[in-house]
Amino acid sequence: KENPNLLLLNAGDTLHGTTLVNVTKGETMVDLMNLVGFDAMVPGNHDFNYGYDRLLELKERAKFPIVGSNIVKESDGSSDFEPYVIKKLEKGLTVGIFGLGTEETKYKSHPDNTEGIKFESPVSVAKKMVKELEKEKVDFIIALVHLGIEGSLETTSKEVAEKVEGIDLIVD
Repeated sequence: KENPNLLLLNAGDTLHGTTLVNVTKGETMVDLMNLVGFDAMVPGNHDFNYGYDRLLELKERAKFPIVGSNIVKESDGSSDFEPYVIKKLEKGLTVGIFGLGTEETKYKSHPDNTEGIKFESPVSVAKKMVKELEKEKVDFIIALVHLGIEGSLETTSKEVAEKVEGIDLIVD
């Protein structure tokens, strides 16, 4: 509340991992994040651990957007997640925040948890998101990602940084 220009972002693996959060299948953490006033979150691979339907229930409970521009349905390419959110800060500054989940979710969470879902190329989708946010005339672009920088078999946030022009900040 002291700084209206503060953005509180979460890069995933938040809805799983501690006893109280696990017992409530993520509900306690979403409630806490609502109280704190998060601005956006991207789901990490462990946020799928209770199944995709549960993640969607938690998304509906959240008072903040859960963004995932590369998380789409295999059947038609549509998504249950917003690709990005635009936040207006003081003095008219606009910030576009888009989300990218790791392709590794398909095997780092039980495969049943992502049945019917695919994770499109983070690099390709990031390029598309930058173009869309530039059309929206945002002043600053943040990639809110759950990719990692090393030890990954798939795309890393370092690779996104090297291959995608126009991103001002990556939060991973």
